[in-house]
Amino acid sequence: MTAAFAYDALQYPALIFPQMHPSRLAAIGRLHGLASASPIQCRLLEVGCGDGLQLLSLALAYPQAQFVGVDMSQTAIARGEAMRQQLGLTNLQLHAADVCQWECGATPFDYIVAHGFFSWVPASVQDTLLALCQRMLTANGIAYISYNALPGCHLRRMMWDMLQQHTSSINEPLQKIAQAREFLAWLQASVTTKTPYADVVRHEAQDLLEKTESAVFYHDDLAELNLPYSITDFAARAHTHGLGFLAEAEYHDSSGASLPDHTAASLAQLAAGDVIRREQYLDYLKGRRFRQTLLCRQEVAIVRPAQADAVLQMQATGHLYEDAAFADTDIGKAHPGLRRFCASGGAALTTPNTLVASALTAIGNAFPCALSVDTLLQQHLATTQGGGNLHENQHENLQEIRGTLCKALLIAFEYGLLTLHIDAPAFANSPSEYPCLNPLSRVQLENGQDMLTSLRPSMVRLDSQLGLELVKLLNGKRDRIALLQALVERMQAFPVVGADGKESIQTSAWWQDHLAGQLESGLQLACKMALLDA
Repeated sequence: MTAAFAYDALQYPALIFPQMHPSRLAAIGRLHGLASASPIQCRLLEVGCGDGLQLLSLALAYPQAQFVGVDMSQTAIARGEAMRQQLGLTNLQLHAADVCQWECGATPFDYIVAHGFFSWVPASVQDTLLALCQRMLTANGIAYISYNALPGCHLRRMMWDMLQQHTSSINEPLQKIAQAREFLAWLQASVTTKTPYADVVRHEAQDLLEKTESAVFYHDDLAELNLPYSITDFAARAHTHGLGFLAEAEYHDSSGASLPDHTAASLAQLAAGDVIRREQYLDYLKGRRFRQTLLCRQEVAIVRPAQADAVLQMQATGHLYEDAAFADTDIGKAHPGLRRFCASGGAALTTPNTLVASALTAIGNAFPCALSVDTLLQQHLATTQGGGNLHENQHENLQEIRGTLCKALLIAFEYGLLTLHIDAPAFANSPSEYPCLNPLSRVQLENGQDMLTSLRPSMVRLDSQLGLELVKLLNGKRDRIALLQALVERMQAFPVVGADGKESIQTSAWWQDHLAGQLESGLQLACKMALLDA
């Protein structure tokens, strides 16, 4: 079975990839001197878009922008087109076509993105994609291309070779998956020697068995093609098509923030000022196996290092919090003014500066909503200087204060503590009187899905019947009283497991009493999941 038809035979799960959102790509571009387009009025093309879920979320968020998607899977495009029509979106076009033969028109794009595409197509198709980027990107346009990376992918490639050999005679997708999983289980249990090879095989087999969804496993790890590239080779390929390396979409992957000081110093010495050389040696240190590389036109003057002052015109968002226990550590006791902030992903940053600490606290409290960096500055000035919108000629130290905040937030961005945006998508930061679920999530519910697309965007799974029934009721026409009444009526149909483990149907009065204190917290949670329209 060819890759072209494989995606029709077995549906690839529709997912959202926040790292290729144009609000984030624009911010990275502007940090490096590009006049990147705001997503509000941009043109964006996605190659290998599947059913276009990412594009559907973007088209809803930015009605004045134009979005185009192309994919070879006719069934995937048909699903996306059905949702597009349900949502009434006129700023999105979806095409079922081979990108090598597809006519994309003459109007250039501000962004061209291709996720999970490059490593799974022949070299000739890769060249078509790179040539398309060179030909169709605007002067300050950005291309996002993800691919399996070396040296880390040597390990997964070893497993791919084994799986290819073991399943070579099987064409039917589900049978191929079953046979591959049986082989991995046998391999994991049977490699019993105490060698580095055995350790690697066991780890890789376990990772594939435990963490990989069947459809992803089939299309990624059992694919006919799986071509990993080093950043050196990828950048060279891009260079031949007139494209230059800008950055990584996951910006903190290139920061080296977790490296010891002596390693960071020796890395800089090895790189000798060459950004690709630095990225390559950093990959050797990390064993990176996947990259999400941003490219731009070769003739564009890229500013390095990133310009901290550009942060002032951006927005910041981060799932971060202050580490309250830090004050009791040896470092905290030795430096009473020092405060430590942590992100959900493990990144951490300490600061003695009250402005920076205040800004990080505000960003964490507002999550998942994005806060304007300039607004954070003005609020600080209003509090500490006794004025409102202050200007440079009113305070000699304003420039220094502004520089401190921008540099700190850029460092936090480089560490992975927060993300920076240009015109981030808007959604409710608190439940309104008549809460309303976003239209895309509503369509997904109507189609029987329990994985919803938030407005951040991200994927949200509703894992409780109560949560599912609540969001179904959020049509913007019910206040709290009407919501509670309707929720009680719905939940009466579902049995409740008692303390004795037995199921029973409860009365309306029981549900009224049970839900009265939970409704508001449920609505707040829907907001935290970015499911509600502003």
